Amino acid sequence: MADGRNLLAWINLVILIILLGAVLYLISAEWDSDSADVSAAARRLAGELADNNLPKAAIEEYKRMLAGEDLDGVTRGNLYYMIGKLYYEDLFDYENGAAYFIRARSINPEASYYTEAGKKLIECLEKMGRIMDAKRELDKAVNIDSVTAAHAGEKMVAKIGDIPIFSGQIDKEIQKLPAEMQKEYTSKSKKLEMLNQYIQMELIYKDGLRQGLDRDGEVRRTAEEVIRQAVIGKYIRRNILPPDQADSLDVYNYYLANKNDKYGGKDYGDVQSEVLQDYGRDKFQKAFSDYINKLAAVEKVQVFEENVR
Repeated sequence: MADGRNLLAWINLVILIILLGAVLYLISAEWDSDSADVSAAARRLAGELADNNLPKAAIEEYKRMLAGEDLDGVTRGNLYYMIGKLYYEDLFDYENGAAYFIRARSINPEASYYTEAGKKLIECLEKMGRIMDAKRELDKAVNIDSVTAAHAGEKMVAKIGDIPIFSGQIDKEIQKLPAEMQKEYTSKSKKLEMLNQYIQMELIYKDGLRQGLDRDGEVRRTAEEVIRQAVIGKYIRRNILPPDQADSLDVYNYYLANKNDKYGGKDYGDVQSEVLQDYGRDKFQKAFSDYINKLAAVEKVQVFEENVR
């Protein structure tokens, strides 16, 4: 009878242990789930802060997540990379950006962002004026032969420190000049003059970066306006400008429609160049107007004339 009671007590103890283990497992699972939910929520919050142009607040949120001791290396590396991007792209803080790109690459060399983080690290170092450090990182990431191959067939015409300047770079500077001025830069002496000008501007630019002038508010506003105008110009050339070769029949019909009003009844041969200019201008203005009307409809543009004084 005693043996029966002992067996029953032993069975009850085993059941109790199993139940206790199940309860602890459920509690642990609930904690893990809560922790995962909190982590996901924190990431969403940081992402929304970044999307709404609040990079400093986003960085604080990411750093708060990094303070957790249970983060794995992959997650930690992703957070380092995102912080580095915010410092670099939004705050123009190249020193902190470089530091976090290094952390991201060090903790996970197999990460999908590894190569991109390396490129951004080099850009940060260059903008800080640390050309030698940037070159060292570039040499690690890129085979030096591939750098030379980018200028295949060109001769090195100068060096600033260890940074080479190739003949093609000087040719591109000459090509930026008006066509008539380009003819003046065919001789060796004039090309040397352009090379010296290029070196002078590069020296000023690099020292300006070291002084942080690229982060100056006025410089950034000017750069934004230059980019804006370049985008507008490219868009117009790509989408609106009529083709270079005008249809000769269209041009002649345009002349006939405007022969008396615009050209005083003159023969086509006498006013052909003027007709071509007028035709191209009018065709562009119509295409431009039609395109803007379409875009305005899509963007739901409203003008409140009564508020303009």
